[in-house]
Formats: sequence, C-alpha cells, structure tokens
Amino acid sequence: MYLAIAVEPNRDPRNQTDYKVWFLEIDETGQVVGVGAKTKKEIVENLFENYKKSGKSNWRAFRKGSERSTPVEIFDFVSMNMLENTHFGNLPTLSEFQAVLNTLQSRLELRSIA
Repeated sequence: MYLAIAVEPNRDPRNQTDYKVWFLEIDETGQVVGVGAKTKKEIVENLFENYKKSGKSNWRAFRKGSERSTPVEIFDFVSMNMLENTHFGNLPTLSEFQAVLNTLQSRLELRSIA
C-alpha cells in the first residue's frame, strides 16, 4: 500500500497538472518499507494495475485537516477541475511536510533532486 504524504507542484506554471506525490510504502504488517515520489501519470498507471490484480485501490492520502486517510480512486482524476486532484490538491506541500519532520526532530530530509 502507498500512503501519500506530500505533493510537489510542477515549477513550470504551464504544466501544473504534472505534479509529483511523495509517499510512504507500507507492507502488510503496517511497517514503512520505503519512501518515494511518483508523477500523476505513474500513480494512475499504478492504480489501474492494482485494480486489475485486486479490484481495489492501493493508495491512500491524508488531506490537510483530516485525522483519517481516505482511498485514492481512479475517478478522483476525472474531475471538473483538471488542475487539482481532490486528494493531492489537499496534501501538504513538500516544504510543509518537511517542516513537520523538523518539528519531530527526526533528522530525515525529503527533497527533490531532479
């Protein structure tokens, strides 16, 4: 399962729909086994692949101000506002999430290298 934790908007204002989502990869026991980032296109491809295998979403997201995660579904990407996904538009930005990590004094830094 993937848990979306932050969104990294595209720096080019002409390509705002090409954002990246940072995520935690979680195994069957609930342990974090990886950290990564995927583009919107990669997430949609991953969702379709998982729907074929299991019939359900393997992505969840914590939106700002929410205490519970919610599943990310294919139909979330087919909305009236094509510039913002209903989940990822409400995720903290990468810098906001880093501020949370800094508060926790975790000595873990997430930043884009490309």
